[in-house]
Amino acid sequence: MRRRDLLKLLDRYCQVMNQPSDSRSDFSASEYDFVYLPMDFRRSWYEGKVSNLGYAFVNFLTSMAASQFCAVYNNYKWDVNVNKKICEVTDARIQGKEALKNAFKNKIFWCRTDQYLPVMLSPASDGHRRYRMVNVGRRIPRVPRKPLKKSSS
Repeated sequence: MRRRDLLKLLDRYCQVMNQPSDSRSDFSASEYDFVYLPMDFRRSWYEGKVSNLGYAFVNFLTSMAASQFCAVYNNYKWDVNVNKKICEVTDARIQGKEALKNAFKNKIFWCRTDQYLPVMLSPASDGHRRYRMVNVGRRIPRVPRKPLKKSSS
């Protein structure tokens, strides 16, 4: 899974959740404004393989939207050919778009493409409206002088 795949998944989820329904009295718009899917830069540079590290940061605008996402995707079994993947949704230590932006804005990402950087969405995505992605952090498009550690965040 890459960032574009995660964005598609989140947009489809928000589209479904934001459809009008008479049966839901607890309606709260599902919208998100920050996404980061850490990639394995070490593997990318040294083995030429692209893979994520198996977790992501997504900032929903409300706690209700985050809770509803958790109810749908926590313990979700991914249909992956290679091996079994089970999604686990947990609360992040860093909460909110501004806090996430501050946590990543000075970070250096040793990677080939901006597609691996965290992004803020403006306006927030509800699955329907168009948004602009603003990269967070600084990309250096070359192999670092010192070997990369096992994780990118």
